Amino acid sequence: MTPWSPTGKKLTSKNIFHRYMKLPFEIAKHPLCDTTPDTVAHVDINPYRDPKIEAFNASLGLITKHTEVFYTPPGGELPIHADDLTIDNRAKINITWGPPEGTVRWWKSENAQAITDLESAKEMLGDELQPDEDFSKRQHTNLLAKKEDCELLWEANTNKVSLLNVGQLHSTYNPTNVGRWTLCFVPASEALRGGLNGGYLTFEEAVEVYADYIIGE
Repeated sequence: MTPWSPTGKKLTSKNIFHRYMKLPFEIAKHPLCDTTPDTVAHVDINPYRDPKIEAFNASLGLITKHTEVFYTPPGGELPIHADDLTIDNRAKINITWGPPEGTVRWWKSENAQAITDLESAKEMLGDELQPDEDFSKRQHTNLLAKKEDCELLWEANTNKVSLLNVGQLHSTYNPTNVGRWTLCFVPASEALRGGLNGGYLTFEEAVEVYADYIIGE
């Protein structure tokens, strides 16, 4: 497999946050997505891989860098965050099983802060931080923001396969009485940042490589 490299093609749309995808197969539901946690949950599921995703990515010169699942309980929200300590526009492929009213929201804030431990997150977010000590087995390092300091920019339901910009500030939202599970794949190329371990794609790069499978702008 020859690793994919971008040509430098630029986005012409102001939507730098989300695209629906039409894949030539269905993504299998992970077994955890049939469970019902009591609160917001995150689980790294490496080395789990979906064979159809793997074959599809390989045909494009890509690999899967990471897999994980998230649960947003009834009436719950995952706090506003970016997936690293800076805004880097990295892309994920997500598929959600849950109510159509549940969404991912993207935000803008001048007051986001880099947080590397749970206690700092609790101090900053207060009641906005719903997960307890068992939220995740991994120590998260994220850019976080309080909702009162943010402007809502975009919102989309991800019950259809979606390409997401998770390097921008975003959150999950579930106003219903039904839980919401999301399965996530991080696409990567060995020709990009990260070398042999695979470098993540930016959203712009992901829109380019998956262009034949993206719906709309």
